[in-house]
Amino acid sequence: MSKFANLFRIAYHGSAFHGSQIQPDVITVEGVVKNILKNLGSSNPLFASRTDRGVNATCNIITTISNRRCKEYVGEFIERLEKYPIWITGFSDVKIEFNPRIAKEREYRYYVFNEKNQELFNEVMQLFVGKHDFRNFARVLDTDIVDTRRTVKEINVTSRGKVIMCEIRGISFLWHQVRKMIGAASDVTYGRKELNDIKKGLSGQKIDFTMAKAEFLTLSSIKYDDIKIETVKNERIMRNKYELSKNDNFFWKEFL
Repeated sequence: MSKFANLFRIAYHGSAFHGSQIQPDVITVEGVVKNILKNLGSSNPLFASRTDRGVNATCNIITTISNRRCKEYVGEFIERLEKYPIWITGFSDVKIEFNPRIAKEREYRYYVFNEKNQELFNEVMQLFVGKHDFRNFARVLDTDIVDTRRTVKEINVTSRGKVIMCEIRGISFLWHQVRKMIGAASDVTYGRKELNDIKKGLSGQKIDFTMAKAEFLTLSSIKYDDIKIETVKNERIMRNKYELSKNDNFFWKEFL
């Protein structure tokens, strides 16, 4: 029997889950998806990125192995997800050896409220662009054996009314890295830290920075070379499914 590698692009509302990664006795994105795919005859689901509790995604990628092509069961997959705030937004059949974790680029978006000094905020954020050791701007356990050097390719800071939208692009990120970067920028604009403290932190000097809240962070894009994803249009269904708070509105706008 032929085996196919199926790729699905998913979106989810992070407040409903204890993160994306499977954990015992709590509901997670991976736990829900893995159970449904198992019942659909698929196996070995692999997520491109992990997100913390409360973090949203408008684009996370999963791959799974089955004896069917995506189009043969994507409709049933969507139906079985209906009672959860998880949506299939695209799909593609890929090569068996495709690894979703090896991406060309990832993008996160963070919405900052009540920031009075956008110019200084942007100045701080631009210090993170390039290749740096982000140990002071991530959660790294003493038992972790990990290279904490990462390359941030681009950061765009723009205004949407009274809200700042910060787009951060790179190949990969450390645990809590984006939230720590945002928190550090706010530390400077609110006078808790100096601009030079950011530079010291990037040079390796141990400095503690604030970690920004999870609910304003969205994993917004993951890009690959030579992968064409067919889009599923279901914004209306998503909008009808939830009564949205002010914060949620920013999550939903990512689909439009």
